[in-house]
Amino acid sequence: MAVLHGVFLTLILLGEVIRRLVNSKTGTKQGKKNFDLDNLAPYPAEGIKGRAKYRTTMALKKLDQENWLTIDKNYVEQHELRDELFQTGKNKVIKCLPEARYACEEVLQEVATYLCQRYPAVFEMGANSVKITKTDEVFRLRDPANALEPLEVAARLAMEDFSILLKNEKGQNYVAATASLFPIGWCAMGRIGYTVSQMHGPVPLWHKEVEFSVNKFLARLTVDSPMERSSYFVQVTAPDEPMSSILFQPVGLSHEDIEPQPENILIRRERQTFRRLPKSGAIVFGVKTSLTPLQELPLEDLKNLVIEMRSWPDAVAKYKGRDHWEAVVVGYLESKTVSKASST
Repeated sequence: MAVLHGVFLTLILLGEVIRRLVNSKTGTKQGKKNFDLDNLAPYPAEGIKGRAKYRTTMALKKLDQENWLTIDKNYVEQHELRDELFQTGKNKVIKCLPEARYACEEVLQEVATYLCQRYPAVFEMGANSVKITKTDEVFRLRDPANALEPLEVAARLAMEDFSILLKNEKGQNYVAATASLFPIGWCAMGRIGYTVSQMHGPVPLWHKEVEFSVNKFLARLTVDSPMERSSYFVQVTAPDEPMSSILFQPVGLSHEDIEPQPENILIRRERQTFRRLPKSGAIVFGVKTSLTPLQELPLEDLKNLVIEMRSWPDAVAKYKGRDHWEAVVVGYLESKTVSKASST
């Protein structure tokens, strides 16, 4: 009996190991029953650290593989915005070099499989297609007519933007394909073929402080070691500015012609993921953009934002547009602090 009991426990443990392994690849399945996309909270954004001393860092951590791709209550709205951008400015949001074709096909298969397994109430896999149940759209996974690029289909299914990095003859990683609907300061037709170093040309201190580390990281990235990082920006929006304009920012966030007010300032976050594809060996770089109004930012994050922005070197502050909105953000923090003190 003791032997049988031991075998039984071993089988249970083995089953748990297999379950966790499968979940790490496909994410924890969100069942169809009682699944409410319209009220699904976004994946938690990483808080602002409040570092008093500025330093350019990669700030990488292991990828939360159960949440490689996420959807939330903003899915349908952003899906429609992405469709509009594909329809009206395709050259600005997607470019694929011929050598990236195989990797783009692999990305589509990875994205479709993941989403269908993770969110079966929203995505249904067919023999050669994926259906979005919320919109009744059906996208072919292998399209002989080449009506849609594989990377476009992936970016239409997901809420993330995707870029494919390949190595050139000098061993440098470059953008061989990109479907970037919500970029900041660049667009697909202007940056396709750029190396990672060239992509970061305008970023102060990047080449001096992290270029070597970034290249080393990308060279060492393996299929079994996906990573992620987060970054944030402060964005001033115009009154009644449409969401498509807010999210698609090919010329950057420096809108000095718009007077900043607490109600029109957003904290724009990017969750960036890095995965080495198992078949092609390419790197897929994913970016999911989220927006938090300044007036909805937790007080701790607001305090930390002020601490960090005061630590920025002049070149970084200029790049991020601090002079334009700094006084408004500081003033808003002071009013929140006084309001909280008076209510206690």
